[in-house]
Amino acid sequence: MLSSLERIIPMFDSIRGTIANVENDEWILETDCYGYRIKVTPFVSSAKIGEQKKLFIRFYFREDGEFFYYGFEDPKERETFDLICGVKGIGHKTAIKILSRIHWKEFTDLIVAENVDYLSTRTNLSSKTVKRLVLELKPRLGKTDFVTTATPKVTKTWKEVKTALAGLGYTATEIEGVLNILWQEDQAIFDDTEVLLKKALAKIGGLK
Repeated sequence: MLSSLERIIPMFDSIRGTIANVENDEWILETDCYGYRIKVTPFVSSAKIGEQKKLFIRFYFREDGEFFYYGFEDPKERETFDLICGVKGIGHKTAIKILSRIHWKEFTDLIVAENVDYLSTRTNLSSKTVKRLVLELKPRLGKTDFVTTATPKVTKTWKEVKTALAGLGYTATEIEGVLNILWQEDQAIFDDTEVLLKKALAKIGGLK
């Protein structure tokens, strides 16, 4: 929810421009005479300086002059962000933290499945807060157009990579989380153990 000092500006829907800089979770996107600093999640596709990109945005400002731009590649991801922001006690900063820790598609599936313990671990929120998210969001995210994918298929490759990551000291929660994310992004890589392991290590490192 917004504080009394914050406002959402609904007139801005999307922005297309040239990537001028990439700084961890922020892009500088130049369009016309302006450069916009836009916060993105770790799940956004990689961007190179000079590349053209389009993002669906949400723009907030505080009455003390502080501005917040959030960028999303998929309008459903932005809609998920909006729904999270609408939950009592959850603001836009917490919403973007949630979607930076867990892919929006996986978040949707876990909300619908009412997997409170796993969501609490992945999002670093209290069980009480997660239960409130489930209570308020499940009726909306459970709609046919929001339910995303089938449950990931646990293959031999999945098991081999899981064992390898466990041997490197990663927890079961971290491993299951990153494999679920990769399944959502590209199921084809689950045919190759070496490729999947490299992708998992790169992804899990970026989520730390």
